[in-house]
Amino acid sequence: MNSASANLVADAPALRAVGLVKRYGSHVALKGVNLTIAPGSVHILFGENGAGKSTLISMLAGANVPSEGHIETGGHRGAFASVAEARAHGVRAVFQEFSLVPHLTVAENISLGDEPLAGFGLLAKTLAYTRAQRLITELGFDIDAAARIEDLARGKQQMVEICKAVAQAPRVLILDEPTASLSEHDAQALFALMNRLKAAGTAIIYITHRMHEIPLVGDMVTVLRDGQQIATVPTSTPESELVALMTGRTVSNIYPEPRSEPPGPLRLRLEHLYTADGTVMDASLQLRAGEIVGIAGLVGCGKSELGQACYGLRRISRGTFEFDDQPRRFGHPADAIAAGVWYSPPDRKRDGLAMMRPASENMTLSALLFGADRGKRLRPKGEAATVARLCEQVDFSLARSVESVSNFSGGNQQKVLLAKGLAQEVGVYIFDEPTVGVDVGARQSIYQYLARLSNSGAAILLISSDLPELMGMSHRMLVMRNGRMVAEFAREAFDEQQILEYFFE
Repeated sequence: MNSASANLVADAPALRAVGLVKRYGSHVALKGVNLTIAPGSVHILFGENGAGKSTLISMLAGANVPSEGHIETGGHRGAFASVAEARAHGVRAVFQEFSLVPHLTVAENISLGDEPLAGFGLLAKTLAYTRAQRLITELGFDIDAAARIEDLARGKQQMVEICKAVAQAPRVLILDEPTASLSEHDAQALFALMNRLKAAGTAIIYITHRMHEIPLVGDMVTVLRDGQQIATVPTSTPESELVALMTGRTVSNIYPEPRSEPPGPLRLRLEHLYTADGTVMDASLQLRAGEIVGIAGLVGCGKSELGQACYGLRRISRGTFEFDDQPRRFGHPADAIAAGVWYSPPDRKRDGLAMMRPASENMTLSALLFGADRGKRLRPKGEAATVARLCEQVDFSLARSVESVSNFSGGNQQKVLLAKGLAQEVGVYIFDEPTVGVDVGARQSIYQYLARLSNSGAAILLISSDLPELMGMSHRMLVMRNGRMVAEFAREAFDEQQILEYFFE
């Protein structure tokens, strides 16, 4: 090969998408998108939910076939007919919907499709474990390769998905909101891994809704809106410009001013609380009316488990649990809802919504099953009025309330989930990762919703892996580590670096 030919090969993009269009009947989900991804670079895809990001990466990864256009990578020119074909050409994707087998171990999941075999075609489990644990350690993650997937927190499952993809040494790696369920510590480990992959020549396509990640990890950013490619610009582009490109409008500071009035009466008090499964130990906190208290910590620190214990999803073995100055034990979520406690789970699709039912039914279901109206038949006129009120409160389109929840973007699904909590009388709200997979515009709506609840006197426990979110919304913040409360910060003392130091022993 002469030097000119060598330079052409060296300069060849890792992946090029030309004029990609996707139609679903009369609806055009993607309208002629062009991408060029250089080897050893990180290309950000940025846009509101429903902008076409997921449709685009599904075609790049072979999970969807474009109606028009083609993809060029690794000598291939055309459309990938399957995920297997895309993988054969070096394209691997880690989607938001995991493809792990719950009852298998981490090592077995990582080895699927490339299993080391012993005699008679049997899986060499010891070798599979050794290889997987070595890979996990090299990637900088803290996971036991012998653990079963079903026993891992969602953040740890996310890391296993990344390990599976990286194990195949892809030419192009697609990451769809990989930090949505990761702690700050694990996110930093992922960013360090991405830098190593870049140095080795891997091209990375990265979807995020977290503005601060764009200049931190990316080189170029393509902004999509309503299925159209609006711009491809350097990641040094100011946040305000990116948001304007994404939304077609200017979005101000997404965090509303916190309630300035002193908090009201004590609603929830925990003293030296332990759960029967050992995930929460010696936890103490107080939550007052009109107050937003944030709970921070690494994935697996016990923050989600604490919220679940307050809602009757985990058994409390000992300690004080008082609700409105009365000793309580919620044996079931129905008891908590009847008392006026509402919990919004982190995985809305699995635990929060009936995905194939209309939004209107989802909004009113809990009130009919567990609230003050339980057992009653809601008249159509009364239900319509309730749904209209809820839609207005969470900024959701009333016209779309008859549609199946599965049709909605992550932001709109989250709004339906939040509306469920407004359908009955609630005094204490527990929000567990309320903005996972939600774009900037929808985040702002959700934050305004939380602020309105606080201003109306509701007590809010905000559990999140997004530290800027906690700092922007909380009046006070507690840090958990290994199931225990290890620090408390008043709003005026919030310091990101100092808070992060308490995440680690």
